[in-house]
This record gives sequence, C-alpha cells and structure tokens, in this order.
Amino acid sequence: MCSAVIAAKAIVEMALLLYLAQLAVRLLSFGRHEANPVYRGIRFLTSPLTGLGRALAPGPSPRRHAPLLGALLGVALWIALVLAKRQWHCGLPS
Repeated sequence: MCSAVIAAKAIVEMALLLYLAQLAVRLLSFGRHEANPVYRGIRFLTSPLTGLGRALAPGPSPRRHAPLLGALLGVALWIALVLAKRQWHCGLPS
C-alpha cells in the first residue's frame, strides 16, 4: 500500500510542477502562449487534472479558471496523500 501512495504522490507532484511550468511559459510568452508548442505540450500533460477539476466545479465555471481548479485539486490530492503516507508510516526505517 505504501508503494501505491508514494507513486501517486510523485505523480501529483509532477502535475503540480507542470502547472508551475505552464504558468511560467504563459507569463514569459506575453499573450502568445497558445502559439507556443511548449505551452501546448504542458497543457496536454495537465489536461486530465484540469478536466477533473472542471467536472467537479460547482455550476458552470469560466474556461479560463479550469487550470486553477485543476491545480487546487492537485494540492488537495497532495495533502491527502501526505496524510495517508504519514498515517501508514511509509518511508520510515523499520
């Protein structure tokens, strides 16, 4: 069980780092981020979490808020996985 929690936590951490990279590319492209292939690639990699965040959002939310919802969902998942890892004493020497 510990291996699954640790692997899931690593995947969520990678997704959160991709959200930070997406934000950095968006800021550095000065409004032309949709034409940037790096931005489109990062958006593709974060699309599962963004879509899940959009699906769980209450009511219709603007499309521009979808990455924020996905990132917040990722942070919530990360916190839950850290607590699960702590609860099961994963990663501690026996």
